[in-house]
Amino acid sequence: MFNIDYELNEKIHAIIINPYLSLEELNANCALIQKYNIKNVSTSLNFLSHIKNVLGNYKLNINSLISYPFADLPFEFIDEFVCYAQDAGATGIEYTPNFLNLSKNNLNNFASEIESINASELKVTIIINKSKLDKELFEKAIKISLELGITNFQFGDGFGPAISNVDIVEILKFVGIQNSIKVVGGIKTLSQVIDFFDLGIDCIGTSNFDEIFKEIKRI
Repeated sequence: MFNIDYELNEKIHAIIINPYLSLEELNANCALIQKYNIKNVSTSLNFLSHIKNVLGNYKLNINSLISYPFADLPFEFIDEFVCYAQDAGATGIEYTPNFLNLSKNNLNNFASEIESINASELKVTIIINKSKLDKELFEKAIKISLELGITNFQFGDGFGPAISNVDIVEILKFVGIQNSIKVVGGIKTLSQVIDFFDLGIDCIGTSNFDEIFKEIKRI
């Protein structure tokens, strides 16, 4: 049984990225983060400064998504985006690399991208959607990331089918339990959250955190 007052508010990461949120809705999300004592948030560059300003006196890790979800950030702009995120108050970067480089066997380009991100002082999480890659490219992406010192991985990006238990078992074997694994996509209930943690996942990300914490409060 989890210590609900302590562990789940750290293990459940709030995702705030909906570009159609109104100012009122964005502020309501910030209020919910405080209400549930959530310690980790993933958000866009556009929302980053506002969340930081509203929750400035609240101890919070704010991870900024870069090149998400389309891996469409040219290499030349990576450092600028990372610096912008850091100046705006981000404590971490969650990054989707350019997988086309892997498909073209441009392994050095793929590695250089991750090296550039990892050179910052911020914690780096590499985002991989396992369902979108064949086995060979998936394993290459993991291997290169590990060799470059990446220790935080997110599997799933909210696009495509939710990650399966079979996928989780494969991921844990390949990545290793010594690294941090986060799962995102289709997580809407507390039972899903507990199932993932029982399998060995370190944390989950969801935009449905309000519904999940309401379930927790009812227990």
